[in-house]
Amino acid sequence: MPTYSVTTIFYIILQSISLLLLLYLIFSILTTKAHFTKWTMFQMLLSAFGNGLSALPPIIMYGDDLSDRAFESSVCIISSKLANFTLYPLEFFALTIAFYLWHALVKKRLDIEKRTLIYFSGAIWGFTIIYNIFEMARSSQKENWGVRTSLLNCKKTFSMQNVFGFLIPASILVFITIIMICHSSIILYERWKNFNHNMNRTTAIKLGHAVRIYIMCITIIILSLLYIIPRIFHSNSLLTTVSSFASASIGIVTFLIFGTNRKAALFLPFFYYVPPDKTGNELLQDGEKENTFNV
Repeated sequence: MPTYSVTTIFYIILQSISLLLLLYLIFSILTTKAHFTKWTMFQMLLSAFGNGLSALPPIIMYGDDLSDRAFESSVCIISSKLANFTLYPLEFFALTIAFYLWHALVKKRLDIEKRTLIYFSGAIWGFTIIYNIFEMARSSQKENWGVRTSLLNCKKTFSMQNVFGFLIPASILVFITIIMICHSSIILYERWKNFNHNMNRTTAIKLGHAVRIYIMCITIIILSLLYIIPRIFHSNSLLTTVSSFASASIGIVTFLIFGTNRKAALFLPFFYYVPPDKTGNELLQDGEKENTFNV
């Protein structure tokens, strides 16, 4: 009978709540009309759900004995491979959303997702499949298929393949995204000053969806760094544990930002919200022509 420490129990509960909230958000996206970043957000949330779900079986089965008993069955190895498969689309779709926001603010066009979705999606999933096939072929020659254990998860062992296949590309993309986020901050601040001259619930709604996407982009940067840094300092157990809890919090954080369409979100009490398909001009200046689209 496995035993569970307070840390382990808290992680399992946090991950379970996050998965339930992710399911709610996925269902909500599927039942809304086409809106800005809809299908990119859907793929990101789906990847987050798969990543979180794959992390639960080993820790539930073995509890605090995960490090000692992980390889008694193939559950830990399967969990690690599924987590790795969903990590790349989770990271890259999240960074794509940050690019979409920046592009929409700069070009004042909301059809960027419609014009590029198939290319971004194809590139991300194509890279994910090819890289994981290559990784599986190499790891099959290693002990335990190149999988190690941490306090809470089964993870891939450090290798130069991981450096060139994930750390370097992800670090470059995060750096570029930080620059785009900073530029988006300046533009949104200017938009806010314009709306602030006539502040009321309606003007707050106009910026509500854009501000939520912006806050999500900031969250994406933080989570991306929490994924990348522990893989650089892979022997630091504290960083690895922090990264595990960050991953388990994705659904909760996303829900707190986007989880209501009737009132202000918990993180943004002054930005009232209506479904994004009802307010398509949140990224545009007053009087500018909206570029609507259907997905």
